[in-house]
Amino acid sequence: MSLVAASLQAAPTLRLCTADVPFYPYTMPDGSGYSQQLIRLALRGLPVQLKNHMAPRARCLQDSRSGQADALVGVFSTERLQWLSYPMKGGEPDAGSSLAQLRFMVYRRSGSTADWDGKRFYHLDHGAIGVQFGFSYGLELERLGVPLDDKAPSAEQVLRKLERGRIPLAVLQEEQGQALVQTRFAGKIEVLPQPFMQQNLYLIVTREFRARHPALVTQLWAAIASARGSAEYQRILATKPRPLGPQ
Repeated sequence: MSLVAASLQAAPTLRLCTADVPFYPYTMPDGSGYSQQLIRLALRGLPVQLKNHMAPRARCLQDSRSGQADALVGVFSTERLQWLSYPMKGGEPDAGSSLAQLRFMVYRRSGSTADWDGKRFYHLDHGAIGVQFGFSYGLELERLGVPLDDKAPSAEQVLRKLERGRIPLAVLQEEQGQALVQTRFAGKIEVLPQPFMQQNLYLIVTREFRARHPALVTQLWAAIASARGSAEYQRILATKPRPLGPQ
């Protein structure tokens, strides 16, 4: 056995859970998402083996809490600090170690009067706002006191509800919503100009994994920051993402 193979065999395993539906273009079920490729770049040369498994988003959170997963991809949430760790700087999440910067936009049926001005929602007619199940931006909507429809596991299913008039508005991650609106919902759904919120996307590890491998986790977050600015990753970003596929 070579020294490299032996060292890898002895290396800890990082069990990464990613959503089994597209979070386009950042995570994809086939592993082609930008953030998945960035994580693989960052892991090069580090003494850790990556093991992936896919599950519904809420199940990934449950697996990380129960010890069935060591890491997942997501945004910062104070509610999850009980069992998850983020790269921090000065008491705040370190944007420099993030995987990507995201915007979440508001969508409505073309011609609808339902609206969002950047601070308040209008003309909901007692309807609920559609969001994907298991995503933390729904908590921000709850803080505004608006009713939620968070039963749909995929972005396309959320927009199907919007198209059929079952909800007046939907909030989705910008690139994913844009890709769907330009293809499957062209002329039927439109995006409002004011974003609902902006957040950074991180590789999050469990507190238990970080306690066992503190130096490794610090190295990994630093490697993500370095790889994100690399020429190789810029070439990845310049390639056309794979199609969304069925949801």
